[in-house]
Amino acid sequence: MLSDELIAKIASGIETMPPKPASRREIQLLIGRIEAKIRAAQERGCTYVEIAKQITESGYAIKTSTLRVAIQRHRKNEGIQRTRRRKSGSPTPGRPTGAVSPPPSGTRRA
Repeated sequence: MLSDELIAKIASGIETMPPKPASRREIQLLIGRIEAKIRAAQERGCTYVEIAKQITESGYAIKTSTLRVAIQRHRKNEGIQRTRRRKSGSPTPGRPTGAVSPPPSGTRRA
């Protein structure tokens, strides 16, 4: 049965719920914009732990594991996009444009 006490307890519980982590899309947007800076920091010897700590101190809370996965996903997607662009306008390597494939074996030519 609903009582004023139960309703107050539910409302209080809802108000104290921690904020939800940022969406994957928001994190990917962040990584897409600062990925070059992250790579440069890694080349200088910085770790994911240090980079995640710096991002958190700057005002965007992120766990080390979340940062690592987001960067890996970003680099994977970047590689796929580069591959697609490369394939779209070029012919198959080793085969001149307009070349005719040989007929399948076992068939006669007329």
